[in-house]
Amino acid sequence: MVFKSNIGVAIMVTVIAVALAVMELAIGSFPVDIFRFPVNILAMALWLTLLIVAYKQRATSRFARFMLSQRAVWLSFTLIAAIGIALGLERKPSSDAWVVVASILFILSHLIFITLRGWRTARGIRWRFTLLHLGLIFALGAGFWGAPDREQLRIAVDSEPNDEAYTMSGKPRILNYALTLEDYDIRLDESGMPEHYEAQIGINNERHTIRVNHPYERSWQEKIYLISIGEDTSGERYCILEIVREPWQWLSMTGIVMLIAGAVMMFVGGPRRSNNDKTTVRE
Repeated sequence: MVFKSNIGVAIMVTVIAVALAVMELAIGSFPVDIFRFPVNILAMALWLTLLIVAYKQRATSRFARFMLSQRAVWLSFTLIAAIGIALGLERKPSSDAWVVVASILFILSHLIFITLRGWRTARGIRWRFTLLHLGLIFALGAGFWGAPDREQLRIAVDSEPNDEAYTMSGKPRILNYALTLEDYDIRLDESGMPEHYEAQIGINNERHTIRVNHPYERSWQEKIYLISIGEDTSGERYCILEIVREPWQWLSMTGIVMLIAGAVMMFVGGPRRSNNDKTTVRE
């Protein structure tokens, strides 16, 4: 029976993967932009509600029983490994492929089911288990549900104020502030290659220094990076800046802190033992 069940799961996964591949070829990548705020919030709330309802019906729901089974665990591990290998082999990793989106959604759903089942026992809350699993859900979920709200913009800045940036696909975005290049400093090594360069940038009449690999943090969700410095044919100095906005970064950082806290508690507390001290119970 177990063998037949595993074969059935393998066939189901293969059929879904083929269907997603056909969709990729027919309509292109997953339409991430459609799920910008507040659509992603509404979709996430609906998804969580459906999962909780399905979990409460686990006694009669085949879907819920599967999500709580060992087969779902191995499927999640397999998908994680496959996604890591696939994205790692690509020159320009794409996380908006239909099969990648579906795989991450399944992994998150499986984590939700596992957390709902194991976050507490008759003795009380299993803090180590809960922190580790919720931390992983927050960290992974922030990247998944927050992806539509993440922006990566490029802007050319010279002595004249400029508030028009462009997305990586070339779409214009008007900023709510203007940027100007006040000054810059370049230091060359013995071979004539730049080893250090920085720019003095004016942001709404406030001057800030931006160095390579040392961005200016305009807010908790927005950073401005210095990409390059140069001069045009007329001798006009300019620089290229990259603006990265990550509104869901707070949730990702919360997840990382929870993971660290859970790992520390696991290390300090060690394995728990049952009342008779004969059986070791790991969370």
